[in-house]
Amino acid sequence: MAGASPTDVEECTLETARRQLGSYAVPVDRTDRIPLSVAVGRVLATDATANDRISGADVGVDDTVFQRGHQLRPADLGLLKAAGVNEVLARQRPQVGIVPTGDGLVEYDAGPDERVETAGFTLAQYADRWGGKVTYRNAVADDAPALRMAVQRDLTRDVVVLTGTEPGDTVREVVRELGDIVADRVAIAPGRETGLAVVQDRPVLLLPESPVAARVGAVQLLRPLLKGFGDAPLSDHPTRQATLADSLETDPAVRSFVPVALEDSAATPLSGTDLATATRADGWVTAPAEEPDPGAGDTATVEDWDYIP
Repeated sequence: MAGASPTDVEECTLETARRQLGSYAVPVDRTDRIPLSVAVGRVLATDATANDRISGADVGVDDTVFQRGHQLRPADLGLLKAAGVNEVLARQRPQVGIVPTGDGLVEYDAGPDERVETAGFTLAQYADRWGGKVTYRNAVADDAPALRMAVQRDLTRDVVVLTGTEPGDTVREVVRELGDIVADRVAIAPGRETGLAVVQDRPVLLLPESPVAARVGAVQLLRPLLKGFGDAPLSDHPTRQATLADSLETDPAVRSFVPVALEDSAATPLSGTDLATATRADGWVTAPAEEPDPGAGDTATVEDWDYIP
Protein backbone atom coordinates (compact mmCIF):
# COMPACT_ATOMS: atom_id res chain seq x y z
CA MET A 1 0.00 0.00 0.00
CA ALA A 2 1.43 3.38 -0.97
CA GLY A 3 0.77 6.82 0.39
CA ALA A 4 2.19 10.18 1.23
CA SER A 5 4.62 10.44 4.11
CA PRO A 6 2.61 11.90 7.02
CA THR A 7 3.71 14.66 9.35
CA ASP A 8 2.16 15.37 12.73
CA VAL A 9 -0.26 18.28 12.83
CA GLU A 10 -2.58 19.39 15.59
CA GLU A 11 -5.72 19.88 13.48
CA CYS A 12 -6.64 19.61 9.83
CA THR A 13 -9.68 20.43 7.74
CA LEU A 14 -12.09 17.74 6.60
CA GLU A 15 -10.83 18.09 3.03
CA THR A 16 -7.23 17.59 4.14
CA ALA A 17 -8.22 14.59 6.25
CA ARG A 18 -9.96 12.97 3.29
CA ARG A 19 -6.98 13.63 1.06
CA GLN A 20 -4.53 12.20 3.60
CA LEU A 21 -6.57 9.03 4.11
CA GLY A 22 -7.34 8.72 0.42
CA SER A 23 -3.64 8.63 -0.43
CA TYR A 24 -3.52 5.21 1.25
CA ALA A 25 -6.69 3.85 -0.35
CA VAL A 26 -5.11 1.80 -3.12
CA PRO A 27 -7.90 -0.36 -4.61
CA VAL A 28 -7.81 -3.91 -3.29
CA ASP A 29 -6.42 -6.28 -5.94
CA ARG A 30 -7.70 -9.47 -4.28
CA THR A 31 -10.63 -11.11 -6.06
CA ASP A 32 -13.47 -13.54 -5.34
CA ARG A 33 -15.49 -15.64 -7.75
CA ILE A 34 -19.00 -15.40 -6.39
CA PRO A 35 -22.49 -16.52 -7.42
CA LEU A 36 -25.00 -13.96 -8.62
CA SER A 37 -27.19 -14.56 -5.56
CA VAL A 38 -24.72 -12.67 -3.31
CA ALA A 39 -23.25 -10.25 -5.85
CA VAL A 40 -25.30 -7.11 -5.13
CA GLY A 41 -22.99 -4.23 -4.28
CA ARG A 42 -19.84 -6.01 -5.41
CA VAL A 43 -17.44 -4.38 -7.87
CA LEU A 44 -16.50 -6.33 -11.00
CA ALA A 45 -12.82 -7.22 -11.25
CA THR A 46 -13.18 -8.08 -14.97
CA ASP A 47 -15.72 -7.38 -17.70
CA ALA A 48 -18.85 -9.49 -17.38
CA THR A 49 -19.56 -10.99 -20.81
CA ALA A 50 -22.66 -12.78 -22.07
CA ASN A 51 -22.70 -16.54 -22.49
CA ASP A 52 -26.13 -16.45 -24.18
CA ARG A 53 -27.87 -14.04 -26.51
CA ILE A 54 -30.57 -11.91 -24.87
CA SER A 55 -33.49 -11.53 -27.21
CA GLY A 56 -34.73 -7.95 -27.41
CA ALA A 57 -31.82 -6.53 -25.42
CA ASP A 58 -29.26 -6.20 -28.23
CA VAL A 59 -26.84 -8.41 -26.31
CA GLY A 60 -25.10 -11.25 -28.12
CA VAL A 61 -22.75 -14.02 -27.08
CA ASP A 62 -19.39 -12.68 -25.83
CA ASP A 63 -20.74 -9.12 -25.68
CA THR A 64 -19.72 -7.10 -22.63
CA VAL A 65 -22.74 -6.70 -20.39
CA PHE A 66 -20.98 -4.69 -17.67
CA GLN A 67 -17.44 -3.37 -17.65
CA ARG A 68 -14.75 -3.92 -15.07
CA GLY A 69 -15.25 -1.57 -12.11
CA HIS A 70 -19.05 -1.60 -12.32
CA GLN A 71 -20.82 -1.93 -8.96
CA LEU A 72 -23.63 -4.42 -9.36
CA ARG A 73 -27.21 -3.41 -8.60
CA PRO A 74 -30.16 -5.80 -8.08
CA ALA A 75 -31.52 -5.22 -11.59
CA ASP A 76 -28.08 -5.91 -13.07
CA LEU A 77 -28.17 -9.45 -11.74
CA GLY A 78 -31.35 -10.21 -13.67
CA LEU A 79 -29.71 -9.07 -16.89
CA LEU A 80 -26.62 -11.17 -16.20
CA LYS A 81 -28.75 -14.22 -15.46
CA ALA A 82 -30.59 -13.73 -18.74
CA ALA A 83 -27.17 -13.61 -20.43
CA GLY A 84 -26.31 -17.03 -19.00
CA VAL A 85 -23.90 -15.70 -16.38
CA ASN A 86 -24.07 -17.62 -13.10
CA GLU A 87 -21.08 -16.14 -11.28
CA VAL A 88 -18.78 -13.12 -11.53
CA LEU A 89 -15.22 -12.27 -10.62
CA ALA A 90 -15.48 -9.43 -8.09
CA ARG A 91 -12.98 -7.34 -6.23
CA GLN A 92 -12.72 -8.46 -2.61
CA ARG A 93 -14.26 -6.16 -0.06
CA PRO A 94 -11.73 -4.06 1.84
CA GLN A 95 -11.06 -5.43 5.32
CA VAL A 96 -11.69 -3.14 8.28
CA GLY A 97 -10.93 -3.86 11.92
CA ILE A 98 -13.09 -1.97 14.43
CA VAL A 99 -11.71 -1.88 17.97
CA PRO A 100 -13.70 -0.15 20.75
CA THR A 101 -11.49 1.14 23.57
CA GLY A 102 -12.14 2.28 27.11
CA ASP A 103 -12.61 1.01 30.63
CA GLY A 104 -15.91 -0.49 31.73
CA LEU A 105 -17.22 -1.34 28.26
CA VAL A 106 -19.23 -4.57 27.98
CA GLU A 107 -21.22 -6.20 25.20
CA TYR A 108 -24.43 -6.73 27.22
CA ASP A 109 -25.92 -6.41 30.71
CA ALA A 110 -23.91 -3.51 32.04
CA GLY A 111 -23.45 -3.50 35.79
CA PRO A 112 -22.36 -0.72 38.13
CA ASP A 113 -19.59 1.41 36.61
CA GLU A 114 -20.08 -0.38 33.26
CA ARG A 115 -21.73 0.65 30.00
CA VAL A 116 -22.72 -1.24 26.89
CA GLU A 117 -20.42 -0.58 23.94
CA THR A 118 -22.44 0.96 21.09
CA ALA A 119 -20.22 3.26 19.00
CA GLY A 120 -18.03 0.53 17.51
CA PHE A 121 -20.94 -1.89 17.15
CA THR A 122 -23.01 0.67 15.22
CA LEU A 123 -20.09 1.60 12.98
CA ALA A 124 -19.55 -2.07 12.17
CA GLN A 125 -23.08 -2.19 10.73
CA TYR A 126 -22.45 0.89 8.62
CA ALA A 127 -19.04 -0.29 7.41
CA ASP A 128 -20.54 -3.59 6.29
CA ARG A 129 -23.19 -1.79 4.26
CA TRP A 130 -20.55 0.55 2.81
CA GLY A 131 -18.77 -2.44 1.31
CA GLY A 132 -16.28 -3.32 4.03
CA LYS A 133 -15.55 -6.79 5.37
CA VAL A 134 -15.73 -6.03 9.07
CA THR A 135 -14.02 -7.58 12.06
CA TYR A 136 -15.67 -6.11 15.16
CA ARG A 137 -13.49 -6.73 18.21
CA ASN A 138 -14.28 -6.93 21.91
CA ALA A 139 -13.61 -3.71 23.79
CA VAL A 140 -10.03 -3.14 24.96
CA ALA A 141 -9.39 -1.48 28.30
CA ASP A 142 -7.27 1.65 28.72
CA ASP A 143 -4.06 -0.34 29.13
CA ALA A 144 -1.04 0.38 26.93
CA PRO A 145 0.17 -3.23 26.39
CA ALA A 146 -3.37 -4.45 25.61
CA LEU A 147 -4.00 -1.56 23.23
CA ARG A 148 -0.67 -2.13 21.48
CA MET A 149 -1.53 -5.80 20.89
CA ALA A 150 -4.99 -4.85 19.62
CA VAL A 151 -3.65 -2.39 17.06
CA GLN A 152 -0.88 -4.73 15.88
CA ARG A 153 -3.36 -7.61 15.56
CA ASP A 154 -5.45 -5.72 13.02
CA LEU A 155 -2.62 -4.38 10.87
CA THR A 156 -3.41 -7.23 8.47
CA ARG A 157 -6.62 -5.30 7.65
CA ASP A 158 -6.77 -2.54 5.07
CA VAL A 159 -7.91 0.01 7.64
CA VAL A 160 -8.15 0.07 11.43
CA VAL A 161 -10.81 2.04 13.33
CA LEU A 162 -10.40 2.75 17.06
CA THR A 163 -13.33 4.23 18.97
CA GLY A 164 -13.38 5.84 22.41
CA THR A 165 -10.25 7.93 21.89
CA GLU A 166 -9.33 11.59 22.22
CA PRO A 167 -6.13 13.65 21.99
CA GLY A 168 -3.66 12.95 24.78
CA ASP A 169 -5.09 9.60 25.88
CA THR A 170 -3.37 6.22 26.10
CA VAL A 171 -4.68 5.12 22.70
CA ARG A 172 -3.02 8.10 20.99
CA GLU A 173 0.25 7.43 22.86
CA VAL A 174 0.28 3.79 21.74
CA VAL A 175 -0.52 4.65 18.13
CA ARG A 176 2.17 7.34 18.11
CA GLU A 177 4.72 4.78 19.34
CA LEU A 178 3.74 2.35 16.58
CA GLY A 179 3.47 4.83 13.72
CA ASP A 180 2.59 8.45 12.98
CA ILE A 181 -0.26 10.68 14.08
CA VAL A 182 -1.23 12.55 10.92
CA ALA A 183 -3.69 14.82 12.74
CA ASP A 184 -4.85 14.85 16.36
CA ARG A 185 -8.06 16.65 15.47
CA VAL A 186 -10.28 17.23 12.46
CA ALA A 187 -12.17 20.52 12.13
CA ILE A 188 -15.67 19.01 12.35
CA ALA A 189 -18.37 19.15 14.99
CA PRO A 190 -19.40 16.97 16.61
CA GLY A 191 -16.25 14.87 16.40
CA ARG A 192 -13.46 17.41 16.61
CA GLU A 193 -11.55 14.82 18.67
CA THR A 194 -11.34 12.61 15.56
CA GLY A 195 -7.75 11.80 14.65
CA LEU A 196 -5.85 10.26 11.76
CA ALA A 197 -2.81 8.01 11.97
CA VAL A 198 -0.72 5.68 9.84
CA VAL A 199 0.86 2.51 11.22
CA GLN A 200 2.92 0.31 8.89
CA ASP A 201 1.29 1.94 5.86
CA ARG A 202 -2.16 1.18 7.25
CA PRO A 203 -4.55 4.12 7.79
CA VAL A 204 -5.89 4.26 11.33
CA LEU A 205 -9.01 6.28 12.08
CA LEU A 206 -9.32 7.48 15.69
CA LEU A 207 -12.93 8.20 16.64
CA PRO A 208 -14.50 9.61 19.83
CA GLU A 209 -16.69 7.58 22.19
CA SER A 210 -19.80 9.65 21.54
CA PRO A 211 -22.11 7.72 19.15
CA VAL A 212 -23.06 10.91 17.30
CA ALA A 213 -19.48 12.15 16.99
CA ALA A 214 -18.22 8.72 15.93
CA ARG A 215 -20.98 8.52 13.33
CA VAL A 216 -20.04 11.90 11.88
CA GLY A 217 -16.39 10.90 11.62
CA ALA A 218 -17.25 7.56 10.05
CA VAL A 219 -19.66 8.97 7.46
CA GLN A 220 -17.29 11.75 6.47
CA LEU A 221 -14.02 9.76 6.53
CA LEU A 222 -14.47 5.99 6.76
CA ARG A 223 -17.14 5.76 4.07
CA PRO A 224 -15.08 7.44 1.32
CA LEU A 225 -12.00 5.51 2.45
CA LEU A 226 -13.77 2.16 2.06
CA LYS A 227 -15.15 3.18 -1.32
CA GLY A 228 -11.61 4.04 -2.41
CA PHE A 229 -10.25 0.68 -1.28
CA GLY A 230 -13.15 -1.07 -2.99
CA ASP A 231 -12.80 0.97 -6.19
CA ALA A 232 -16.51 1.67 -5.82
CA PRO A 233 -18.33 4.91 -6.66
CA LEU A 234 -18.88 7.35 -3.80
CA SER A 235 -22.42 8.47 -4.42
CA ASP A 236 -23.99 11.52 -2.81
CA HIS A 237 -26.49 11.02 -0.03
CA PRO A 238 -30.11 11.73 -1.05
CA THR A 239 -31.29 15.16 0.01
CA ARG A 240 -34.53 17.01 0.57
CA GLN A 241 -35.31 20.64 1.28
CA ALA A 242 -36.89 21.51 4.62
CA THR A 243 -37.69 24.60 6.66
CA LEU A 244 -35.77 24.91 9.91
CA ALA A 245 -38.04 25.02 12.94
CA ASP A 246 -35.25 26.52 15.04
CA SER A 247 -31.97 28.28 14.39
CA LEU A 248 -28.75 26.30 14.17
CA GLU A 249 -26.14 27.17 16.76
CA THR A 250 -22.72 25.94 15.66
CA ASP A 251 -19.03 26.67 16.15
CA PRO A 252 -18.07 29.01 13.28
CA ALA A 253 -14.47 27.73 13.35
CA VAL A 254 -15.36 24.24 12.09
CA ARG A 255 -17.70 22.51 9.68
CA SER A 256 -20.72 21.35 11.67
CA PHE A 257 -23.17 18.54 11.05
CA VAL A 258 -26.49 18.93 12.86
CA PRO A 259 -28.92 16.02 13.24
CA VAL A 260 -32.53 16.97 12.61
CA ALA A 261 -35.94 15.38 13.04
CA LEU A 262 -38.26 15.78 10.05
CA GLU A 263 -42.01 16.27 10.19
CA ASP A 264 -43.66 17.10 6.90
CA SER A 265 -41.51 19.94 5.52
CA ALA A 266 -40.09 21.05 8.89
CA ALA A 267 -36.65 20.15 10.27
CA THR A 268 -36.10 20.44 14.01
CA PRO A 269 -32.44 20.44 15.16
CA LEU A 270 -31.60 17.82 17.81
CA SER A 271 -29.23 18.51 20.66
CA GLY A 272 -26.98 16.04 22.42
CA THR A 273 -24.40 13.50 21.35
CA ASP A 274 -25.90 10.37 22.87
CA LEU A 275 -27.21 7.23 21.21
CA ALA A 276 -30.83 8.38 21.34
CA THR A 277 -29.98 11.54 19.38
CA ALA A 278 -28.29 9.52 16.66
CA THR A 279 -31.28 7.20 16.44
CA ARG A 280 -33.91 9.97 16.31
CA ALA A 281 -32.15 11.82 13.49
CA ASP A 282 -34.01 11.67 10.17
CA GLY A 283 -31.23 13.56 8.43
CA TRP A 284 -28.30 15.93 8.82
CA VAL A 285 -27.79 19.59 7.94
CA THR A 286 -24.28 20.84 7.15
CA ALA A 287 -23.17 24.24 8.41
CA PRO A 288 -19.90 25.28 6.71
CA ALA A 289 -17.19 26.96 8.75
CA GLU A 290 -17.01 30.75 8.77
CA GLU A 291 -20.54 31.18 7.46
CA PRO A 292 -23.57 32.54 9.33
CA ASP A 293 -25.77 29.83 10.84
CA PRO A 294 -29.17 29.37 9.18
CA GLY A 295 -32.05 30.69 11.27
CA ALA A 296 -35.57 29.55 12.01
CA GLY A 297 -37.65 29.72 8.83
CA ASP A 298 -34.64 29.33 6.54
CA THR A 299 -34.58 26.55 3.99
CA ALA A 300 -31.94 23.88 4.61
CA THR A 301 -30.67 20.87 2.68
CA VAL A 302 -31.14 17.69 4.73
CA GLU A 303 -28.96 14.69 3.88
CA ASP A 304 -30.16 11.14 4.50
CA TRP A 305 -27.12 9.39 5.96
CA ASP A 306 -28.99 6.13 6.49
CA TYR A 307 -29.50 5.67 2.75
CA ILE A 308 -26.94 3.09 1.71
CA PRO A 309 -26.67 2.46 -2.06
